[in-house]
Amino acid sequence: MTNDFDARLAEILGAATENIRRTMAASIRPAPKVELPMPLREALAKAVAPLLPVLERLNAMMPENWRGQHLDYRDMVRLMQEGVPLAWVPPADVIRQLLAADGATSRSKVIDDCQPEILASCREALARVTDERLAAQRELLEECARAIENGMFSSAQALAANVWDTLMRGIAFANPDLLTSKSTWSYGHIKRNVPSVEAEEDATIGEFRRAAIFLPLPKTLEDFWHPQPVPPSFNRHATAHATGSVQYTTSNAMTALMLAVSVLREIDDQAYVVRIHA
Repeated sequence: MTNDFDARLAEILGAATENIRRTMAASIRPAPKVELPMPLREALAKAVAPLLPVLERLNAMMPENWRGQHLDYRDMVRLMQEGVPLAWVPPADVIRQLLAADGATSRSKVIDDCQPEILASCREALARVTDERLAAQRELLEECARAIENGMFSSAQALAANVWDTLMRGIAFANPDLLTSKSTWSYGHIKRNVPSVEAEEDATIGEFRRAAIFLPLPKTLEDFWHPQPVPPSFNRHATAHATGSVQYTTSNAMTALMLAVSVLREIDDQAYVVRIHA
């Protein structure tokens, strides 16, 4: 991908990762109160001071809905692998509810219950997309948000799924490594070649950041064939080829919108090279 982190920051991401993880862990499990002698506190503050600008810069490079939120990135990886987009949208409070939900049914209820907050988050993310190459896709997603607001969930799901598909193809056709040896698009090939991490991996924050918008992709691109049942969670194949009450739901419409907004906002923020047919 183009416009990756600069070389200097990449060199120190690995060292910064463990410090960030400890900070995140401390926010979840309050550490026992320890009074350090003033000279030691001053020495520690002096030792940490050079790292603070780096951490601030790293935080600023994260999607806006993650900044300063101390979210558990390992649990976020697992959730995104289940097909739930978390980069740029939804807001952090909704992410916490999704992480706390017990299974897919509970997550769908969270998405349904938090519809106003999610729509506001999507609109805010779309408003920040300034690349004129992406104007048509931005306008179509704004139309999706209006459709959901007016109760036309099925229309929104179908349109958002197509916008998301268009954006993914635009990324692939601009990056030959994501195409087959014959320079053609293949869902199977792109699933195998987009950036990815596993929750159990000792990945750097940089690797996690680069993979974030692609982590839901394998789940949402899963094929299903008769006589397999229609998948209940959002699925591009089912949205296109199994229209009906199982696949077309309010939470799937919201998920499709979040997926497309997430990718569009990332393309704009990172200035990815894309090839989108007008």
